[in-house]
Amino acid sequence: MGPVLAFHRISDEDAARITADAEAAFDLIDAIDRTDEPAGDIDKAWDGLRYLLEAAGIDLDLIRDLDPWAGDGEPRVWTADEVSTAARTMTSTPFTVLDAHFDPEVMDDNDVYPDIWDTDFSRDFLREHYEGLRSFLTFAAEKNSPVLTRFE
Repeated sequence: MGPVLAFHRISDEDAARITADAEAAFDLIDAIDRTDEPAGDIDKAWDGLRYLLEAAGIDLDLIRDLDPWAGDGEPRVWTADEVSTAARTMTSTPFTVLDAHFDPEVMDDNDVYPDIWDTDFSRDFLREHYEGLRSFLTFAAEKNSPVLTRFE
């Protein structure tokens, strides 16, 4: 299966609850029903996006202190201010900036997960998830919402 990274829009009250008790995040994620909003699931594109953001010199750490290999790992709460900053960064950085650093051979040599970079769909996979996350973060920023992120 492998680790996937998901972002969930939450309330300030939920952020406080999760900060006090990380285990509360697991029940909260199951209860969130925001099917009418942009999704924050970037699937397994997280490491490819991390690599491209870093290679492009873009100051946006999607993973922060999360451990992708810890299974259902600890959650991380992004404050509304952090969400706004990330949304502005992504809005001002079109995917073409990242795509300029897409190099399947170098990505494979750097063990960028997953091992798909030499396939014909991998660029679209990264672009679709980048644009989806940009839409999600922009929506959350407009709502002045914190965000919960974790590997699932």
